[in-house]
Amino acid sequence: MDQVRAWGVPLDDGTADGIRLVASELITNAVVHGEGPVTVALFYRPGRLVVEVLDASPVTPQPNRTGADDESGRGLLLVDALAARTGWASSDRGKRVWADLALPKRAPSVRADVLRRFFAVQQAADVRAVSMAFVLAVA
Repeated sequence: MDQVRAWGVPLDDGTADGIRLVASELITNAVVHGEGPVTVALFYRPGRLVVEVLDASPVTPQPNRTGADDESGRGLLLVDALAARTGWASSDRGKRVWADLALPKRAPSVRADVLRRFFAVQQAADVRAVSMAFVLAVA
């Protein structure tokens, strides 16, 4: 979570818990069902976080059919429920399994002097019964 926060992502508790759960499930599956060294990578772009786990096993990840009393076997189903997209691909070293999570976007900062000028113009115009919109494009 430290790295995600270092990127400036505004995380609420629910989003942070979802990221932790997805990462934990993917890593646990690689350790328990995979082979060889396990590598974890995070990729961020505004609004998205991809958690990727690589292991040396070529075996396709498969969700288990679990009964109501089973204590395990629901990890991939949880990942599918929390992520916007999930998938896996073969690699030259085994496979990579990933989950793409939607994240809150950082609010654009608006300079105080721009807002002061906007409101000064509004007061000077003395608009009474006219509806107006304020549109600010941030690239």
